[in-house]
Amino acid sequence: MVYLLESLTIILILCSISQGLELKKLSRNGKCDCVCGVRGRGNRIVGGHIATPNEFPWTVGLFRQGKLYCGATVISENYLLTAAHCVDGISAYEIRAYFGGHNITQDYTDIRRVKKIHAHEKFNIFSFDNDVALLELQKSVKFGPKVQPACLPDGSVKEFSGSEGIVAGWGRTAEKQQTSPLLQTVTVPVWSREECANAGYGNKRITENMICSGYPEGGKDACQGDSGGSLGVPSGPSGNVQIIGIVSWGRGCGRKNLPGIYTNVVNYLPWIHKRLGNECMCTQRPSIKSNAIKFPDN
Repeated sequence: MVYLLESLTIILILCSISQGLELKKLSRNGKCDCVCGVRGRGNRIVGGHIATPNEFPWTVGLFRQGKLYCGATVISENYLLTAAHCVDGISAYEIRAYFGGHNITQDYTDIRRVKKIHAHEKFNIFSFDNDVALLELQKSVKFGPKVQPACLPDGSVKEFSGSEGIVAGWGRTAEKQQTSPLLQTVTVPVWSREECANAGYGNKRITENMICSGYPEGGKDACQGDSGGSLGVPSGPSGNVQIIGIVSWGRGCGRKNLPGIYTNVVNYLPWIHKRLGNECMCTQRPSIKSNAIKFPDN
């Protein structure tokens, strides 16, 4: 699907390297040891829709023929995580990845070409099942204050219902509006599988590889242009953000009882790690608290 967002910002800026944060190193046993999904200290725009500059340093804009068309997430120096439908029928040489931008058309720090597309072999363009892909960059991206990796889950937690999910992107700010040049953010609750099955899509439409997130009454959502971006949740004592979903599809944007649908990243951790091989990646042990959220009885 193609997606947009509308509402609330959440504070999520990163600690910069100038503050002494070492983003990546190899420990004595040769294993990758790095910091990911870092929250920093900063101001939020109260009641606004626009993210703080550098609030989501893992958020990447994907361009084709000079136009933003999807999002992606930095998970290592050489790989981006995105949705398979964002690269379906597209060649790697057509895609440009823009890093470090707040106003995506003006203040980005780096542009990278894509060397290879790794789309899930079982992606279904009709059902959007297995909507996950990796983009291998032609040249590594350097981490710094404006570009940092997000955390991937370690797989120890598989159910995130009740958690507050964070989405960011440059998609449309309403169903019939234009895409936004400034990075937008919204916070949406994650639904349980039962609640998702009772949504307006019907119980057979949602597979175990999908997550529902949004408000029962609608109004806040991702939308066209946000596809491929991430659904993140804070985890651990420091609130590092881990990516549990990829913006995938939905019916309209922010409609009542029609939550946004996201690819369930936990189900694809073995697939991701297999393709990245020895690539240095970060994981974070989750510490998720469930919040009571009321949903319509359908």
